[in-house]
Amino acid sequence: MRKECAAALVCLSLFGCSEPSGQAANAQAATSVQQGSGIEPYALLASELLKDIRIQRDAGVIQAGADDLIQQSDVVLDAFKLAYPQCRPYLDAVLTLRASLAEMSLAVLEQDYHGNGKLPELPDPVCYHSKDLVVHPATVLVMAKGGLAGDDAYLEAELEMVEVMAHIEQVKQALRRAEASTEQQQVANDSTSN
Repeated sequence: MRKECAAALVCLSLFGCSEPSGQAANAQAATSVQQGSGIEPYALLASELLKDIRIQRDAGVIQAGADDLIQQSDVVLDAFKLAYPQCRPYLDAVLTLRASLAEMSLAVLEQDYHGNGKLPELPDPVCYHSKDLVVHPATVLVMAKGGLAGDDAYLEAELEMVEVMAHIEQVKQALRRAEASTEQQQVANDSTSN
C-alpha cells in the first residue's frame, strides 16, 4: 500500500511541476481568444438551432433560437472589432439590423444585408464572415416569423444555418490569427525594450 501511495505522490509531483507540452500550450492559446470572444457559446447555440430546424421544431422555437443566436453575436462581433478595428464601422452597421428585424421582410434583408446594400464598403475581407454570424440567423428569424410552412421552408432555414457553421470556423481562424499576431508583436516589443 505504501509503495502505491508513494508512486502516486511521485507521479503527482512530477505532473504538477511539468510545463505544458507544445500541443497543450497551443491549445490553451487557441482557446483563450475564443473564450473571451463568445464564439464557443455562439457555436453551441448555432448547432442547437440547426438541430431544431432539421427535426422541424415549431416555428416559434426556431424564431426564439435565432433570436438567441443574434443576441450572442453581439459578444462575438464586439471581440472581433477589438481584434480587427478596421471592421468596426462595417460591423456596427450590421448590428443595427437587430433593431429593425420585427418589421423587415425577407426581400429587404436579402438586398440590404446579404447583398450589402445598407452596409458601408467592406474595409477588409476578414470582416465578411463575422457579418454573416448576424445576417444568416436574422434570415432564419424572419423566415420563422412567416411560419416555416413545409419541408422546403425548413430546408431553406437549414441551408442558412449550414452557412453559419462555415462562417463560425472562418471567424475562429481569424481570431486565432489576430491573437497570434498580437503575441508576436508583444514578443517583438519585449525584445526591443531589453
